[in-house]
Amino acid sequence: MGQIMKTYLGVFFLLVTGMVGIGVVTAGIQSANARNYHADVISEIECSNFNAAVVAACQQQAKESGYELEVKTVDYNPQEHVRMAEIILHYEYAIPILNLVTDHQVRGFAK
Repeated sequence: MGQIMKTYLGVFFLLVTGMVGIGVVTAGIQSANARNYHADVISEIECSNFNAAVVAACQQQAKESGYELEVKTVDYNPQEHVRMAEIILHYEYAIPILNLVTDHQVRGFAK
């Protein structure tokens, strides 16, 4: 009888460990997707030469994708017309099985 209880307890812990592992891998994939999206946004803003319509479209698309996008324009060198923008992408890092949801962000600069 004791062997049966140990077997079921072992299977239970194995399933819980598997579910936590799947949650961690899923959160890692979501984080990688957010970083790739952030790189794409930076590229798009740089290619448009900081066009306001493109920035607004990127922010709208980010909102539809479940992200929050901040674009802070900075004039790096006004005499030489060098512009930069700080691009901050906020996303949720979530492991549902552990009820863990935190706000993470990716920061970068468009030049």
